Amino acid sequence: MKLRYSTIAATAGFTLALIVLSSKPAQSVSALISSPAQSLQVVSATLVPSPQAYDGKCPVTIKFHGEITVKGKGTVKYTFVRSDGATGPIHSLDFDGDGTKPVETTWTLSPPTFNEWEAVKILSPNELQSDRAFFKGTCLQQPTPETSKGFIACPLKQARTEVTTPLPEPWWKTPQVGKLERVSVQTIGGNQTLVCEYWAYGRTVSIMRLFPAGTTNCTPAGDGFQCH
Repeated sequence: MKLRYSTIAATAGFTLALIVLSSKPAQSVSALISSPAQSLQVVSATLVPSPQAYDGKCPVTIKFHGEITVKGKGTVKYTFVRSDGATGPIHSLDFDGDGTKPVETTWTLSPPTFNEWEAVKILSPNELQSDRAFFKGTCLQQPTPETSKGFIACPLKQARTEVTTPLPEPWWKTPQVGKLERVSVQTIGGNQTLVCEYWAYGRTVSIMRLFPAGTTNCTPAGDGFQCH
């Protein structure tokens, strides 16, 4: 009887050992499965214009410098958006882990005045947009070589003319664009005057100005006047 109990105990001990040994690989596999891969997320994006305010010759190129900061590892895709509705190409940045990388772009403008903004927009792995980088400026008018030599050009190559008197229904008016026809120097109201004449509706329509200050003599020349 004692021998029988010993055999049963030995068998039970061997079986328990097999269960313990066989459970160890299963625990290891479970631990590997439960460890999540490191995900990527953009946590912030910035953009700053340089210069922020401009007064000078145009066209001018505004430069923008910014940063993208992430948590995790992977590829960030981004673009630039502007106040005029334009969207730039899509760019990519690779991150090996948590960190910050620089971004930059430019915008060239040449209007008389401007007040605009630009921003960096994150497309993936998550959507995010930086604060708008506002900037403004004024383009200073520079004298042309002709002006500096005393040449005064007529201000328009073509002039739009139309009837400005209100018309009753159902009448309407048709505007017409007339080309510069000729230039002349006339005495109007006792003052020497530069006159640019445009053809419209079978007659000429004139725009005019006085001689420039300090000028004593002007003569017609091409599409303007040579003054001394």
